[in-house]
Amino acid sequence: MAETIMAELFTVNEAAAIAEISPETIRTALEKRSVTPSHRQRTGKAVRHHFSAGDVLLVKVLSEFPFPLSKQDKQSLAQVLVGGERHSAHWSLRGSDLVYRSGEMLLSVECKTVRRTLDKNLAAYRWGKRRIVSSPDVLGGEPVFRGTRIPVQHVASLFRKGTSEPEIAEDFPGLSARDLAYARLVARLGEKPGRPRKRLVIQRERGAA
Repeated sequence: MAETIMAELFTVNEAAAIAEISPETIRTALEKRSVTPSHRQRTGKAVRHHFSAGDVLLVKVLSEFPFPLSKQDKQSLAQVLVGGERHSAHWSLRGSDLVYRSGEMLLSVECKTVRRTLDKNLAAYRWGKRRIVSSPDVLGGEPVFRGTRIPVQHVASLFRKGTSEPEIAEDFPGLSARDLAYARLVARLGEKPGRPRKRLVIQRERGAA
């Protein structure tokens, strides 16, 4: 019998940090049912939502889209970005980009920069999962970078204060660029970032063929 591989899932705060958006943006999308995460866990009356990497990409694209989409358009977009379909209703994939076609409207949605950002943040998250350890014998069990006594939350707090990465790297020469990338990701957990820089590039193309 084949071994079942557990899907990689993220909490609301983790998904928001990876997507570089506010957790409130995701919670609002959940309340409006704009997104339906891959996994929901009910404990009594409380429901915990967990997002796949495809779900994170979906909420990022929706957060940056320049005009409102109908519920049907959001559902069909989910079929493409999360469900793995090449085409669904008005949406289709063209390489790594999206095409939205409705009547005479034909839009090209360039997603390369968004995908690159999410890939970078996902890599940092996965690295941190392996790199961060906790032991009662080291700083009372506070999570630290493996092989050091440097608390990840301390480095994250420096990023929150606006300390530049070169300054932090100089103060902690034992930390790698991947360590600092993870600390920057941790700094965004639960935070309310300012207005995100728009990374989607949307162009109107000539009428539908």
